[in-house]
Amino acid sequence: MMDCLYAQCTPHITDCVMAELEKLGQKYRVALRIAKDPRFERLPCQHRGTYADDCICERVKAHRCYIVATCDTDLKRRIRKIPGVPIMCLGNHKYTVERLPEAGGIGNS
Repeated sequence: MMDCLYAQCTPHITDCVMAELEKLGQKYRVALRIAKDPRFERLPCQHRGTYADDCICERVKAHRCYIVATCDTDLKRRIRKIPGVPIMCLGNHKYTVERLPEAGGIGNS
């Protein structure tokens, strides 16, 4: 991931995403094992019973400092509707990033 962004970054995962991965069971056990890596920082959720995609969308609307990494087509479609939020995904054995802001931040001419 850092090779793709050419910068140091800290992967974060919300409690909702962890709970959803645990519910999905064996099919997603590799994703769950990766998500439990101590290099991932957990983001606590203040709500109960929210679908993980809703949680992610609400969080990035409130704090547009995240790059959302997902291969979920529906989540990508929702995130694209939020201005200024980049999306990272894996396809054809390589990382791609959509809408990464230019150096210097958003709003520069």
